[in-house]
Amino acid sequence: MSIFFNKFVNRYVITGTLTALDPLHIGSSGNDTLDPVDVDSAVLKDSSGRAIIPGSSLKGVIRSLFESVIRSAAGLEEYDNKYACDVLDEKKCCTASVSSSNSFKESKGQKKAQLAWDNSCVTCRLFGGREIAGRLMFKDCIQRLPEGGKPVYEHRDGVGIDRKTGAAKQGAKFDYEIVPAGTEFDFCLIAENLTEEQEKYLEFIIGQLRGGTIAVGGKTSRGLGRVKLCGDNYDEAKKNAAAPVDELRKILQGAKEEQ
Repeated sequence: MSIFFNKFVNRYVITGTLTALDPLHIGSSGNDTLDPVDVDSAVLKDSSGRAIIPGSSLKGVIRSLFESVIRSAAGLEEYDNKYACDVLDEKKCCTASVSSSNSFKESKGQKKAQLAWDNSCVTCRLFGGREIAGRLMFKDCIQRLPEGGKPVYEHRDGVGIDRKTGAAKQGAKFDYEIVPAGTEFDFCLIAENLTEEQEKYLEFIIGQLRGGTIAVGGKTSRGLGRVKLCGDNYDEAKKNAAAPVDELRKILQGAKEEQ
């Protein structure tokens, strides 16, 4: 089993429908308009006005869940460089120390990649780390529309509460845009060169997405964000994981027979 990307081992292409069980709010980076009719915080959209769940947002939420679960399963109280380090903190990152070592700096090619792999935690090997590429690629989920249909959005009001009076604080009102519950998005996850252990982790991830308990976007503590994976082809993807190798092997075999 190759742990690098210089040799193809397997590829899982998992597609399906990501359905919003709750309204969603994944805000755009800013609101450049001065139109008073516009909301204070709009939903992130593509050029055709369809809502987007960025692959980075979905991957981040799932990685965070995976880290917490694997620490609990391993009986850990804190970050651990074997199962789940803190990739955002250089002092707690599993590869931070090795990347600054002379042996790593002087190494090249596969030897350097092997050092990074050997010093990476289970989570970084699957999702990616500072010195190693991840095996999972989450594509942006684009809102699915019926033929001829147009995106529909709703507005919600928010207000700041005065901590002394318990009433709405004057001047603290704001509004934001949401994607209605029931909205469907195209889902695509590509996993490449997984080890046998990582294949089990992928099955766990798909199970969590099917369960409808993962929440993405903002304001999840206010009842927003739950999504559920429906109609996925995961079982079929497992059967076709090594299909490209089999296809090319047949072509090469045919070429040899013709010679």
